[in-house]
Amino acid sequence: MPSANLLLEKRVYPRMSLNIPIKYRIIEDQKEISSFLDRSNNKGQTSQTKDVSLDGLYLIADHVPEVGSVLLLDITLPNVSQVISSYAEVVWSNDTGGGLHFEVIKEEDFDILKNYLSQALPGKYH
Repeated sequence: MPSANLLLEKRVYPRMSLNIPIKYRIIEDQKEISSFLDRSNNKGQTSQTKDVSLDGLYLIADHVPEVGSVLLLDITLPNVSQVISSYAEVVWSNDTGGGLHFEVIKEEDFDILKNYLSQALPGKYH
């Protein structure tokens, strides 16, 4: 019989329902993870998010890479001029998309995301 603990919320930060444009591509060479690449060579797919938090997001996609895959993300927040870049791991997926956990994000990009979410969800992010 399954344990009730399996249904407990494991997220550290609250998620905000938000459709944000996102560009992503699967990282197949581990050397790529050590540095952010020149975006002119980045041939990826475009999609959007369903929700976002400081530690991850829900990616809406027809085909989500398998669990454990690492993706390079370019996130375009509304009314923010800078694109946020992050590496994220696919932690679960279903027919409509998948849950991604941020693995590597620049401190500056983290601060931009935190500021954006704190304005959208006052009192939740401090």
